[in-house]
Amino acid sequence: MARKKDDQGVRTQTGARQDKGKVYVDELYFRHVDQMERWRQEYEHSQSVENALSGISKLDYEEVDYASLKVRNPWVERTVPDCSGVVEKVRVEEERKYVMPIIMHTGLLLIFLIVLLASSNVIALWMSGIGVVTLLVLLVMLLQRRHQEIERIVIEKQKEIDDWIENEERLIKEEKEKHEHEEDERIKAIERLLAGDIAAIFAKIDQVLAAAPFPFHVSVDIAVYMNIPSVKIWFPPKSIIPTQICSLQSSGRPSFQEKEMRTINKQYFELCAAISMRVMSLIYTHVPSFGMGYIYGMSKEGRNTECLFTGKLDRSILEAACNAANGLAALQILKATFDCDTSLSLVPFEFDDPVEWDNVEIKLVRNVHVDCFKNVS
Repeated sequence: MARKKDDQGVRTQTGARQDKGKVYVDELYFRHVDQMERWRQEYEHSQSVENALSGISKLDYEEVDYASLKVRNPWVERTVPDCSGVVEKVRVEEERKYVMPIIMHTGLLLIFLIVLLASSNVIALWMSGIGVVTLLVLLVMLLQRRHQEIERIVIEKQKEIDDWIENEERLIKEEKEKHEHEEDERIKAIERLLAGDIAAIFAKIDQVLAAAPFPFHVSVDIAVYMNIPSVKIWFPPKSIIPTQICSLQSSGRPSFQEKEMRTINKQYFELCAAISMRVMSLIYTHVPSFGMGYIYGMSKEGRNTECLFTGKLDRSILEAACNAANGLAALQILKATFDCDTSLSLVPFEFDDPVEWDNVEIKLVRNVHVDCFKNVS
């Protein structure tokens, strides 16, 4: 008996160890799944950053067709619903409330009439006669009350509908006036923009650049004199460029390889060039009065303000540059001025204001600052 008990104890202990082993295996499995998911997310994040940076190099140039935008948008007036059936519906619903009372009164009246005509008992005759008269009076009063109540309900509902229709017509009139006013202001703003009004130009530039889909912060300072724009574009720091190339191994683990400094510098150069082309494209495609213009690629590292490249352009040159394969090719078409060392790191240099602005008074130059940033996913 003692040996049997010992065997049972051993068997129970073995089962416990098996349960613990199963829990341990399950825990390892879930840890592995979590690790694989973290690796996948890390790889996808690295790829999304690289794709966002390379996506800036996709340039285009398509001028806004203001001739079609000047066409007035017609006012489409909404119709007021027909409420003629509402009054009749209310009348029918109110009449239904009196159907049963009228049937009950009429039924009792017929009963008393039958008793009055068929009975020869004096008491029955008196009672049935009184009942007939009473029911006739009650029936007449019920019909009068029914008529008055239906008339009151119908008048109230009709007044409610008339007030609602009047309010809707007033709202439609206000909506039309608002639409006409907005159309007038929109067309006037386009006409001012086409005429080269500086306030309209700055308003349009601010609207367009503020909505530019850059996944990082870019600042733009625009100065205009004699309808010649001088555009200073402040680039993000070089640290925005990833220093490692991420690839996914067959095991699911991400592999990181350090980029060469020359590769990082070239990627940053391409990014700065693409940003510049995009900003100038947005400005020139939305401001048709600009002809000759100047572009300055600026960097601010700490307290130092540096110019990385400059360029002079007109509309035709910019359009040709934006048809290039990437930002660096666009800068070459633009014949931009820049300097870089053997590792393709941009070397800052001194720059001058547009030659057309020689000895101009500062107060005559109009300026606007725009921050461009739109977090795109």
